[in-house]
Amino acid sequence: MNRTSRLPIIFIATLLGALVLSACGASNAAPTPAPDKVNVQLGWTYEFSTAEFYAAEKNGRFAAQNLAVNLQQGGFVNGAYVDTIADVLSGKSDFGLTDDITLLQARADGKPMVALATMMQRSPSAVISLPKANIHHPQDLVGKKVAVADGGARALFITLLTTANVDPSQVTIVPRTTFGVDPLVKGDVDALVGWIMNEGVQVKQAGFAPDMMLLSDYGIESYTNVLIATEQTVKNKPQIVQRFVMAVTQGLQDVVSNPDQAVTYTLAYGTTLTKDNETLGLTAMLPLVAPVGSKPGMMDDATWKATYQMVTDQKLISKPFDVSTAYTFNFLNQVYSKQ
Repeated sequence: MNRTSRLPIIFIATLLGALVLSACGASNAAPTPAPDKVNVQLGWTYEFSTAEFYAAEKNGRFAAQNLAVNLQQGGFVNGAYVDTIADVLSGKSDFGLTDDITLLQARADGKPMVALATMMQRSPSAVISLPKANIHHPQDLVGKKVAVADGGARALFITLLTTANVDPSQVTIVPRTTFGVDPLVKGDVDALVGWIMNEGVQVKQAGFAPDMMLLSDYGIESYTNVLIATEQTVKNKPQIVQRFVMAVTQGLQDVVSNPDQAVTYTLAYGTTLTKDNETLGLTAMLPLVAPVGSKPGMMDDATWKATYQMVTDQKLISKPFDVSTAYTFNFLNQVYSKQ
C-alpha cells in the first residue's frame, strides 16, 4: 500500500478516536441538577396584581434559575382565608406575599419574617369619591362619611388625616363590610378607602368618573405586595432566595415591558377572569410598579421607618423592635449589581 492510499485510513481512525474521546467526555460531564422546588403563597386569587409571577413562569425566568415553582392562590380557599404569614412560617410555603403592616405586626409578635422585595413601590391606596362629594384634598373630608376597612387601611387613613392637620373626630369613619363599591355608588357614604386598581376600576365600570386622592401624593407611602421569607430560609438557602428574587424582578420587568402579554398570562391562571377587567386593573397598577428613576422590586429605608412609626403611634404592634430586622436589601442589591 502506498502512502497516498493510507491517508483516508489515517483520517478515519483519527475521526473515530475524536468521537470516542468526545463520548467519554460527555459521559463524565456533571449531570444537570434537578430543579429546586419552591412553593409560593400569593396574597390573593389569581389576577393581574401578581402578573409578575405568571410572567416569570411563562417566560422561563424561573427555569433559567433552575427553579420549579408552584404558585398557590390566596384569598378564600376551601372556605377559609389563607394566612400567608402562617403558611410561610410553618414551611408550607417557601415565599409569600403580604403587606408591610402585617409583616411588622408579625415581627413584633416574634415571628421571624423578612421582606425581600416589593411588587409595587408606590401605594395603591386612595380615598375614592364621586364628583358630587367635592373631595380633592384631606381637608375636604371634614363632615364627610368615609368607609374604611379595619387594620392597615384605617391606620393609613388616620395618618393621612393627622398629617394634613385634620382631626379624625371631624370625619365620620364607618367600617367597610364589603369588597365592592355599592355603598359609594348608592350614596350611603361620601367616599371609601380602596385601591385605585381595584375599587377605582370598579367605580368606572359602574358608570361613574371617580375622584381618587392617592395617599402617596400626601407622603403616606406603604408597601402592599411584599415578597417575604423566614429568617431561616434567608440564612440556610441564600442561593435559592437569590435566584428566586432574580426571577421575580425579571418577571416584574416583563410585565412593565409587555402589559398585553402579562394580561394573556394572567388569563391562563385565573380562568374565570375577563381580558377587559384585567387590562384595566393592570393599566392602573403599572405606574406603581416601577416609578421613573426606580428599579422593579426595590424598597427603601424611609418607607419602612415611616410605616413602623405609624403602626407604633397607633398602637398596632404588640411591642417595639428594630425595624431594620424586618427587611433586607441584600438580594435586590445583588440582582442589580449584575446588570
